[in-house]
Amino acid sequence: MKTIALVLSLAVFALAEPPPGYELKWNDEFDGEKLDLQKWNHWLPGKRRDAVNTADAVTVTDGKLTITTYTEGGQNFTGMVSTEGKYERAFGYWEARIQWGDAPGTWSAFWTISAPMMLPHMGEHIGNVEKAGNEVDFVEHRSVDEEGKPMAGKANFTLHWDGYAEHRNGSGFLTPNLKLDEGFHIYGCEWSETGYRFFIDGKMLWETRDPVSKRPQFTVLSTEVDNQSWAWRIPKEGYGDRATSKVKMVVDYVRIYEKPQKP
Repeated sequence: MKTIALVLSLAVFALAEPPPGYELKWNDEFDGEKLDLQKWNHWLPGKRRDAVNTADAVTVTDGKLTITTYTEGGQNFTGMVSTEGKYERAFGYWEARIQWGDAPGTWSAFWTISAPMMLPHMGEHIGNVEKAGNEVDFVEHRSVDEEGKPMAGKANFTLHWDGYAEHRNGSGFLTPNLKLDEGFHIYGCEWSETGYRFFIDGKMLWETRDPVSKRPQFTVLSTEVDNQSWAWRIPKEGYGDRATSKVKMVVDYVRIYEKPQKP
């Protein structure tokens, strides 16, 4: 049995490779007993949408980071972490191994964004993504769509630019049912000067040359809670308390690769 487990483990990690020409430059294998604050921030703490972002929702145990979404005292809680101010860059290959546990009213994501884009118009340079940056959702996952239809086996790749208001623009791709609600899968995105390529378990599923950011951006792991929205409705009973909730985003690792600088 140990031999079989080892073979399966090696098979999984064989997929965890960037395209040719990249070298590992930043990673977190979550081997500690708590979030490494040299690498991550607890991001956007406080009220957000229909939950409160709290550090209590983020744990690191057994070599994995877990964001637990839960309900206590009639209030929903969740968490987000980012590398803002600690590791930001333009271009490279981003990869994470993730297991989803979303529920109606929630969605989870592995993504990148630049700080000015958090302003109402996503930067100071509408129409100039190279300078302003954009939001690149390497992967987004939800259990149901806005009509309550099953989505757990699928995922979205999405780009947003020119803000979230009147000038907003975007594009995206919905994968087929890849049984992504079953166990861990590896999600990757290559961001180059000419476009973005999105991968699951080593297979490229979408390529786009939509406006490309040339601005350094930081990485985010998050679960959002929002009623009557993109992920349908929050259950009346909520998600269970922190000890019993099964609404969990579990991340085995995050690895970011860069191409060596030319002499």
